[in-house]
Amino acid sequence: MARDWLIRTLTLYQDAIHTPVTVIFDGMGSKASKENQEIHPHLEVIYSKGNRTADDLIERVTHKLLTYGQVLVVTNDYAEQNTIFSMGGSVSSCEQFLGDIQTELDRFQSELLQRNKKSRRKA
Repeated sequence: MARDWLIRTLTLYQDAIHTPVTVIFDGMGSKASKENQEIHPHLEVIYSKGNRTADDLIERVTHKLLTYGQVLVVTNDYAEQNTIFSMGGSVSSCEQFLGDIQTELDRFQSELLQRNKKSRRKA
């Protein structure tokens, strides 16, 4: 249930910021995770397979994505934060990122309300 909540929240966040989001989990994905990816293709959900951990994949994906621009990794694992930072990526704690998400979603909602008011006045 926590993974589903996180995926739904990140989907809303991605819609608000218009930036691709990738979430990486330990373990094989379920059918539901594949459906979420189909519903919102800009939110990529990756599950580690076999003897790989999510941290292994995070490091690999970060290395590849850094050639395209800024990469933010959200984790409370200090060793992983140091690894990502040393690669040139940005890091955030889970708590800080959840606060950032709420701030962005509040801003998005406020802008939407303002646009709706303007549309009603024009009609």
